[in-house]
Amino acid sequence: MKKLSFLFSLFVLLTAFTCENEALDEELVNQQFENNDFGDNEGNASLIGTWALAEFDVDLTSTTDAAGQTFVIDFTTTRISSDYNLVFTETEYTVSGDYELQSTTIVNGETNDSYTDEYTDVFGEGVYSTNGNVMSINGSFLDFEVDGMPANVDDVDQDANFELSDDGQILTFLQDEEQIQSDTGFNVTTVTVATSVWQKIE
Repeated sequence: MKKLSFLFSLFVLLTAFTCENEALDEELVNQQFENNDFGDNEGNASLIGTWALAEFDVDLTSTTDAAGQTFVIDFTTTRISSDYNLVFTETEYTVSGDYELQSTTIVNGETNDSYTDEYTDVFGEGVYSTNGNVMSINGSFLDFEVDGMPANVDDVDQDANFELSDDGQILTFLQDEEQIQSDTGFNVTTVTVATSVWQKIE
């Protein structure tokens, strides 16, 4: 168990460092912006207000080749319940509230752990800007832990593609990417598929 925990902690650290300044989303194209040539922050007016977390799902698969061995770690987490809001002003955001996540880790095809985490009295804030359907933020909207280690990247500028529904009431972020890191003695390939969906309430 200690060996698996160490390997998973190493995987999380590698993922955290390689995620800096990487786009959170790669595939979504917001039709609202697709036919317009907006500059920075021109689309912010449609985001201003309060958004409630409706869905959150993460599927992380890491394949590590080291010392002639291959370790495959699958981590999934999904929202069970939440009372958690994201508030946008013209240039700033805040997040606050509570949420509960169900997480599972599978190592080389065998379930290593499955657990529920409750996050209460969460609060965060930062600045953001938009250019078309790309949002740049400082920090993160959601925090969660993997094997007891924070999986969020605080105080780091990140880009996120986003999509608004036609009626402007549903905001969706999607991450679908592959990262490869190589160093002496090991290679790590990480595939991340993550979605968060927010419902406008004010």
